[in-house]
Amino acid sequence: MKVGFIGAGRMGSALIRSFLDAGALKARDIVASDKDEGKIRALVALGMVVTSDNREVAKKADTIFLAVKPGEVSKVLDEIKNLVDGKLVISIAAGIPIRLIEGKLGSKVRVVRVMPNMPCAVGEGVTAYCPGKNVSLKDKEIVKKLFGSVGIAVELKENYVDAVTGLSGSGPAYFYLIIKALADAGVEEGLPRDVAEKLAAQTAKGAGAMVLKSGKTPDELIDMVRSPGGTTAEGLKAMEERKVAEAMIEAVRAATKKARELAR
Repeated sequence: MKVGFIGAGRMGSALIRSFLDAGALKARDIVASDKDEGKIRALVALGMVVTSDNREVAKKADTIFLAVKPGEVSKVLDEIKNLVDGKLVISIAAGIPIRLIEGKLGSKVRVVRVMPNMPCAVGEGVTAYCPGKNVSLKDKEIVKKLFGSVGIAVELKENYVDAVTGLSGSGPAYFYLIIKALADAGVEEGLPRDVAEKLAAQTAKGAGAMVLKSGKTPDELIDMVRSPGGTTAEGLKAMEERKVAEAMIEAVRAATKKARELAR
């Protein structure tokens, strides 16, 4: 299978490198395009074919990643529309619905819309994928295998994608903010900065792993750590007084609302 990437920006290049690191793809299986000479050189150094011509990618690849900015999608689709019949197109362009891509590329194209997040770059991502009407079981298996190699892949209907954007798409930034705040507090209490950041980051990673692997709910896990009159209870009380949970809920709501606005 020849896999093409149209666009090698932040997310496109991160996915390429992650798929290579995970062994899901080999450099010889990839052809990519970008207009930036620096990005082209960086990918050539990895051993793959790289061009500035999007049409060349569409001709050579069986599976094509659409990884350009949302504002560039329509132009790119016009460039490749006569070259992709019967091919699988995987779009990571935020806010671009499947119907728009299918409408531009024709009835024979199989389209999957995906919403990955940046931790895919370190093999710890989460990706929601939404199959279009022509997508086969084999196509779904290809998508799940690729994104499953760099984290967790979840199939959803497209109407959920804005909520996914607000939660897991933007979510890493929320956790970076929390980790920074925890580390700042640790520094205030006398810890060295590097130690405080490691403690905060690993605590966040471990807490997430407990939710995924223990079979317990977040509330049950909280109760396992909290004891009456203890340090955790006091810390949680301070968080409740500052309405931390409400702020996180509002962050997801605001990001989801923005995603819906961008999709119009």
